[in-house]
Amino acid sequence: MQCSRCGKEAVIVQPYSGVSLCAVHAARDLEAKAKRRIRKCGSISSGERLYVQESFGPESFALSVLLSRILAGRRDVSLVSDPSDATAVVSAETLDSSACCFLQQIISGTTPEILSLPSRKVLDPLAVVPRVEVLQYARHHGWDGVDVRPRLSDPFTADICAFLEHFSVDHPSAAYALMQVRDALPQLYMERTNHAL
Repeated sequence: MQCSRCGKEAVIVQPYSGVSLCAVHAARDLEAKAKRRIRKCGSISSGERLYVQESFGPESFALSVLLSRILAGRRDVSLVSDPSDATAVVSAETLDSSACCFLQQIISGTTPEILSLPSRKVLDPLAVVPRVEVLQYARHHGWDGVDVRPRLSDPFTADICAFLEHFSVDHPSAAYALMQVRDALPQLYMERTNHAL
């Protein structure tokens, strides 16, 4: 399989877009998506104090590389070790884990979590990138660890994630659709509530 952009050997096939990408173009594609996501979440402002949530594996490595590239040359942004000192929290959640979490909230009926806006800015640049692409990005930048999927907290969550993964085989845009709904709901709810008053 050849890269759709340059003709070199592809390392990633995106079933949701029909595009095949080599390692270099896959990395550029991920970074472009992540930057758009950060802008959607409110951007990284001058004076921002970022707290990066602890995580392990390729997701954490990929996020570290991504942040170092995005923040290169910026002296007006700092990283803090205490979340209470932060103006924004940065998460390494991928599209897979974010969509699964949202689907679990819907099925569980946890309405407050779904409809409420976060108390402070949350930047989740990898939440629009499938985990397999995050893994490839980490490997492209030197990560050579053993890929162990994050352990799920309970069997119910595991079943939901397995369902979504199976459903996405025939419907590759399903996780993206869930994320679009997740992002839109709090604002819609707030507008309807204010309109009702």
